[in-house]
Amino acid sequence: MSGYAKDELIGKVGRDIFAFDEGLEVVRNQKEKRLKVEPSSFEFKTKNKSGETKYWLVSAAPNYNLFGKNIGSIALNLDITKFKRLQLQKEQILKELEKSNEHLHEYAHIVSHDLKSPLRSIEALVSWIKADNEGKFDEMTLQNFDLVETTLETMEKLISDVLEYSSAGSSSQEDEDVDLNNTLSDLKKILFIPENIAVNVLKTLPIVKGDKTKFQQLFQNFISNAIKFCDKEIGIVEVDYKEDTTFHQFSIRDNGIGIEKKYHDKIFEVFTSLNKREDSTGIGLSIVKKIIDLHEGAIWLESEPNKGTTFYFTIKKT
Repeated sequence: MSGYAKDELIGKVGRDIFAFDEGLEVVRNQKEKRLKVEPSSFEFKTKNKSGETKYWLVSAAPNYNLFGKNIGSIALNLDITKFKRLQLQKEQILKELEKSNEHLHEYAHIVSHDLKSPLRSIEALVSWIKADNEGKFDEMTLQNFDLVETTLETMEKLISDVLEYSSAGSSSQEDEDVDLNNTLSDLKKILFIPENIAVNVLKTLPIVKGDKTKFQQLFQNFISNAIKFCDKEIGIVEVDYKEDTTFHQFSIRDNGIGIEKKYHDKIFEVFTSLNKREDSTGIGLSIVKKIIDLHEGAIWLESEPNKGTTFYFTIKKT
């Protein structure tokens, strides 16, 4: 461990050889603990005879003679250099990954803006052409123009959803107390809910720690999908809650078109849309999963075609 021969160490004081920089203070503090009859365990950065940096785990305790007098210390030193280097490497990788994610998020915003600008220009141009030539185009040409406008709207929504997905798995704001009852109440005011569909919250929801916007995204995607894929004369969307020791568990049940079992895992993949609707980009449930993963939770579902779907998900308590 040290690189020294026994003869080079006998009679020497350990701290004079192995302690340097902040290590000197560590050794002094730990010695004071042992003089107060306190055992201790600590990490210690040192160098071997060749000058290589090493990390030791030191477990030390007071040493007593037969009469109960403290005559020094007895210690066990373990070489944890490999483990410590891996730990430091991991911390460095995490820092670099965090920085990389920030750059990607910024890039996604820039690309989103740059892609939307020409789309809006095309949309304005189509509108001007239609206005300048009112009454001159036949029905087929007008339908084609409508198709262009619809496609432009779909592309703009896709860009927005990609941007939303890119930021769903990271938390850029400080955690705050979020009253989910207020979140659901606000959503019921914001979302377009047809008269034939009732959205009900069955139990009082908890106050959770996190990003208010992300929790709104979470429930908005679930409820929007339930409304979007309702094929019944009377539609039902029910939000329920069950408390666990370590998790908050939620469920969102609807009586819509349902999902075949073979698609239960696939629907969480990006750009997967089982129903090719113009207003569906296939990103909503991918965003949901990223937000739940961010809160160390899980998501699963029960569903039958034509009978409806119940999504379950958990959020870890903090």
